[in-house]
Amino acid sequence: MQVVMAILLTSSATVRISGQDAWISAMITVLLGIVTVFINVKLSLMYPEKTFIDFVRIMLGPWLGGGMVLLYLLYWFVVYVAILRQFTTFMIGTILPETPVSIIIMLMASVVLYSTLSGLSVIGRMSEFLGPVIIAGIFLPILLSFNNLNAERLLPVLKDHNGFTLLQGSLMGAPFLGDCFLVIMLISFVSKREFVMKHGIGGVLLAGAGFVVSIVATLMVFGPNVTQSFPYPLLMLVRSISVAGIIESLDAIVVAIWIMSIFLKLSIYLFAVSYGTAQWTGTGKWRTYAVVFTILGLPLALLPRNYIEVSVFFPIKVAVPYIFPIIMVGIPLLLWITALVQRNIRVQG
Repeated sequence: MQVVMAILLTSSATVRISGQDAWISAMITVLLGIVTVFINVKLSLMYPEKTFIDFVRIMLGPWLGGGMVLLYLLYWFVVYVAILRQFTTFMIGTILPETPVSIIIMLMASVVLYSTLSGLSVIGRMSEFLGPVIIAGIFLPILLSFNNLNAERLLPVLKDHNGFTLLQGSLMGAPFLGDCFLVIMLISFVSKREFVMKHGIGGVLLAGAGFVVSIVATLMVFGPNVTQSFPYPLLMLVRSISVAGIIESLDAIVVAIWIMSIFLKLSIYLFAVSYGTAQWTGTGKWRTYAVVFTILGLPLALLPRNYIEVSVFFPIKVAVPYIFPIIMVGIPLLLWITALVQRNIRVQG
């Protein structure tokens, strides 16, 4: 779920900041993702039987807790709309240039709604089935481009960029690998919670490996100057594959596989905002909210005018300075500390 969006939307920006050392920034991004999943799993395990909507109101009270819940519900809905538009922009810019934006949005939103209405267990089974296919869609094209790889394009290492620049580059992908923070809404549905931390960190490492390897590969094929000029560098790498003149023109197949990842991500976010809203309002009719949010999302996804607004401005101006440090890490960290303090007070009392 995490890796494709991170590769598509942040590879070019990471290389633009860190140059040929972007692979080091990508490794730092993986560490940030591990920290994110660690904090959010620890917080979730303090109230393993409850979702984020429930335990925040228990911790902070109905008013302050309810306000924080509303903040996260708004965030999940905004991200759902942003991903829907980012997907549409990607499709128009790659394989469906003549298709109206509204048609692509409606088709994807309809499929996502169908899967979401089927429930979280269906989304989980689809993830189990499609996960290996998605991973193969990342690593196999890179393996097939071996004849174009040139390690000299990674040089010089750590000569042109300092630690602060590398950290800046790492923040570009952090909000995307940080999607693992959704565990705060999903842990109450998990039966074997003792494995959540292990699987969460493992998922970040696997997604991070795809992110790092994709940046290394695109740098070794195109070099930093050319890589940063492409909106989707890995797609350009896929289009450059030619093995013995037989294996080539794989972009349509690979794009179809990447769409699976975006579909799963949209389904998870739609489920989170719908189920969370139903709990927040106390109605329990989360499927009704899923339909409502899908309908509301259609016109909102049409608002961004171009690729720059939705895939450059939103990640740089919103996701990096606000969403990752505050929504994904800062607030969960404070809530975890608060939960520990409250538990110690109860024990001592």
